[in-house]
Amino acid sequence: MPTTLPVSLSGPDVAERAAAPLLRAPRVRQAFALSGVVPLGAFLVAHLAMNARALEGGSAFAASVRAVHGIPVLPLVESLFVFAPLAFHGGLGVWLVATRRVLEPPAPYSRGVRLAMRATAIATLAFLAMHLPELRFHSSGVRLDGGELGSVLDADLSTLVHGVPWRGLAYLVGAGCATFHFACGLWGFFAVTRSGRANPARMRWAAWAAAGLGIAMWVGFADIAVLRATGAKLFGGERVDPVSAAPCPTTTP
Repeated sequence: MPTTLPVSLSGPDVAERAAAPLLRAPRVRQAFALSGVVPLGAFLVAHLAMNARALEGGSAFAASVRAVHGIPVLPLVESLFVFAPLAFHGGLGVWLVATRRVLEPPAPYSRGVRLAMRATAIATLAFLAMHLPELRFHSSGVRLDGGELGSVLDADLSTLVHGVPWRGLAYLVGAGCATFHFACGLWGFFAVTRSGRANPARMRWAAWAAAGLGIAMWVGFADIAVLRATGAKLFGGERVDPVSAAPCPTTTP
């Protein structure tokens, strides 16, 4: 997480091409930032809140899944306010990386953080590509209920290959990349505002707050992943009842 003041992106260490006229528009920068920070933040918070109920037992997790599935017009809400903005953000981000172009004004990160942001962006896209088809789109037109969803997660994260739970480790890395990218993006969005630019001390405090938020979110996801992979909580106590008791669902075309 950045704790330094914004640095200039000019110089020989930056190989990006000059921004195209459209990319110089401040509203494009704002749209790019908001389409990442807002839906990714909502996605992470909602998933953390729902999956954290597994720490209380399988029945609590199943109840949280039923509550989410009971939201009216949930597919429309997901499509308009989560998937569409993230698709725009991810598509434009991949294009910027591939063409080595930059938006204006430049992102307020040091060179190392800029590289980390790009790397975690690609890793987060790969993580979502692995995560969503199996869980959100497991069966065509059918949502998994809480018991089935828990069973799929338990099976995935606890599976060993040569004695190592590689998929569980991939979840930890993917969650870490997503929370890092979100926290840095949140700070970066604040740093280019008038309030952020006018007060360096406020920017430093915002950097620490974003770092703390990102770490707290990742620790929460790690606790859940360890529970799914090993059956034991990362931080103390025994679970109330089995996390899942339903058989793994079969995939339908």
